[in-house]
Amino acid sequence: MAQSLITLLSQIGDKITELEAIQQQLYSRIKVLEEENEDLRDQLKEKQQLLKQANIDKEFLTMSHRLADSPDSIISTRRRIARLIRTIDNCISMLKEE
Repeated sequence: MAQSLITLLSQIGDKITELEAIQQQLYSRIKVLEEENEDLRDQLKEKQQLLKQANIDKEFLTMSHRLADSPDSIISTRRRIARLIRTIDNCISMLKEE
């Protein structure tokens, strides 16, 4: 009986050691996965910013193509808008002088 009790305690000790090793492996794996998760979150934020900028660019291009159908018309329209902006700037500076 005493021998079997010592054998059982030895087996339990071996199982505890095995479980501790498994626990350590799991903690290491959790740490790796948390770091990977953080990296993926950062990548997601970058991709969301790129998508936002792409949508802004798309809206700008859509608007510019609505303003003019041909490349020559687009250039002409851009010049007209630039001229209007200069005129508005001149008006603002004249108002500031008064």
